[in-house]
Amino acid sequence: MALPLQEEPSRVNQPELTWHYVEKWASLRPEAEALVFNEQRVTYAQFQDQMNWIAEALLDAGVERGDRVALLSMARPEFLTTFMAANKAGAIWLGLSPKFTRDELSYLIGDSQPKVLIALRQYGARDLGPDLEAFAREFSCLREVLVIGEPVPGTHSFSEWVRSGRPRLREALEERASSLSPEDEALLMYTSGSSGQPKGVLHTHASILANLTVQARHFEMNEHTRGLLHFPINHVAADVEIGYGSIFAGGASIMMDHFDPAKTLEITGRERVTVFGQVPAMFMLEFGVPQFPETDWSSVKSFIWSGSAAPKLVVDVVTGIAEQTGAMVLNGYGATEMAGFVTYTQRGDTRERLLHSAGKIADEFELRIVDNERREVPDGTVGEIAVRGPFLMKGYYKRPDLTAQVMDAEGWYYSGDLARKDDDGYIYIVGRKSEMFKSGGENIYPREVEAVMERFPGVLMAAVIAVPDPVFQEVGRAFVMPHPGQEVDPKALEAYCREHLVNFKVPKYIEVRPRLPMLANGKVDKQALRAEAAHESQDGG
Repeated sequence: MALPLQEEPSRVNQPELTWHYVEKWASLRPEAEALVFNEQRVTYAQFQDQMNWIAEALLDAGVERGDRVALLSMARPEFLTTFMAANKAGAIWLGLSPKFTRDELSYLIGDSQPKVLIALRQYGARDLGPDLEAFAREFSCLREVLVIGEPVPGTHSFSEWVRSGRPRLREALEERASSLSPEDEALLMYTSGSSGQPKGVLHTHASILANLTVQARHFEMNEHTRGLLHFPINHVAADVEIGYGSIFAGGASIMMDHFDPAKTLEITGRERVTVFGQVPAMFMLEFGVPQFPETDWSSVKSFIWSGSAAPKLVVDVVTGIAEQTGAMVLNGYGATEMAGFVTYTQRGDTRERLLHSAGKIADEFELRIVDNERREVPDGTVGEIAVRGPFLMKGYYKRPDLTAQVMDAEGWYYSGDLARKDDDGYIYIVGRKSEMFKSGGENIYPREVEAVMERFPGVLMAAVIAVPDPVFQEVGRAFVMPHPGQEVDPKALEAYCREHLVNFKVPKYIEVRPRLPMLANGKVDKQALRAEAAHESQDGG
């Protein structure tokens, strides 16, 4: 079995690459917990050992600088050990979700062309074996397909492959690791693909660390952090904000391989979670669990949400808990292309601000609101969010054409998100540029309408899309999901909208459904709703 490499003092004292932080904390806190998953507890010393063994094995598989290494899994120790090992070997790591269909996985593997695929054999009731056997046969780019669990033809056992021992490669790994630069590509994340095929977002060591250096301060993360990770490993919340972010800070990543509301509450108390970050829908589902009132929140230092605006109930309940425990409540705005948050609310902000605003840009970064010609607009005017800073992606993988559409020569990234900014610099998201529509010549921002509808009693979430109209060209159609066990009267909701919105903003159609289609990031899948509406229109419905 290979022995761990002796980390260089410079990498501990002045970490510049993602995996340097594993070495840093292995040197300073070797016996501290780094990774927790069910009964598995991995210390920083063990984390470093596993990272080095995997990195040596990747070299043995022929992985070169800039190659891709993929992991098909959910959050568990292999997530971060393979991520850091791939980076130490000079490779780009990407996470794939076992919830994806074979067709979806085939597209991502075909686009990213990984040299090594590491994958779960079983996830829940799904046997991934037939898919892995097909991938090993169909993709010539794959030198190795390694299975966490029982291998299938054309694959090998991941655990046996890693622990076979490669002392002859210790020096080669050290040479590779010493040659790497902060500007080297480290992480590939695919967007959700709510419109068109997913795009690969490429981040460097430098962009990841630039964001986390700022985030750690705002999230109040440090070596005592115990961050709850129940997001998919193809999501920026796992890859940067909470999963790797906890390691960056020297704390522990408390992992769950699926989101379970009741289990999340139980683990929070048992594992003394300090950073509790979720999308609003997760909070709402937890509120419905019988044991929610008995949950032990005393360890939580930071409650965080993002992904979409939070309903008033979430803001009221979470701030109520925080007022009793002294925890911070925070939300913000960010994106995969930004390696996470770039705006933050502040400790002590009012409930109204937490409800309506996504905070203000961090001091180290830049943000402006621009018009269609990319000229900055006055405060209070709705426009597109543009940001600039060292946190930005290098670009879309193999798509310089798409990169050029959203990034200019001065380093500004144009997000496609619409917002206004107040005199204090706080931004208020009104929706996606691509979602804005005109009805009778008037601009309508769906998020503004949805926010009003979500304040109506019984409404859990709302989604507004544009549908054709013979008179006004387009009108709003709203899909509404009630709280579990509650009912919403569409006519009463329409009357409420008329009280709080100008007439042209009130949706012409309101449909109440027990469930809405959701994306993995916790947002409503509006593309699915648009496709359904288009199909109904074609059928004359």
